[in-house]
Amino acid sequence: MRVQDACSPAAVHIPLSCTLQEAARQMRDEHVGALIVTEHAPIGPRAVGVATDRDIVLDAVAAGADPSQTCVCDVMSRGIVSVAHDASLSDALQEMLSTGVRRVGVVADQALVGVLDVLGAMALEWDLIARLERNERERETTGSTQQPLSVG
Repeated sequence: MRVQDACSPAAVHIPLSCTLQEAARQMRDEHVGALIVTEHAPIGPRAVGVATDRDIVLDAVAAGADPSQTCVCDVMSRGIVSVAHDASLSDALQEMLSTGVRRVGVVADQALVGVLDVLGAMALEWDLIARLERNERERETTGSTQQPLSVG
């Protein structure tokens, strides 16, 4: 299974100058747990970091920051760990593990095309394992010599 099969179809962006309150509202409205933070560049928005719901709640609000006055740039993670859209889910999960992130940007032709989070990737991996186990049980029960389920 490939990253492109599991990632969100589009990365949700927010300008570098937004407040935590604006970021939280956008997360709520878009039903996402992370935003790609962008700054203006001559050729269009340039991704400079990631702001997550954890950044806002645990790092800022819990520390006493005023969400209406604190800039998202003060709590975001700078830089974006990314994986190729055609990478395997296993490789993407390994990248998350080795870098200690829960989300990675998905890149195709040097453009950010989506976001993959660890929960979504793991859910698909577990679904694949469950399908393989069901297929194996059916083959054992029926005595079938069918070819095993294709995994991608």
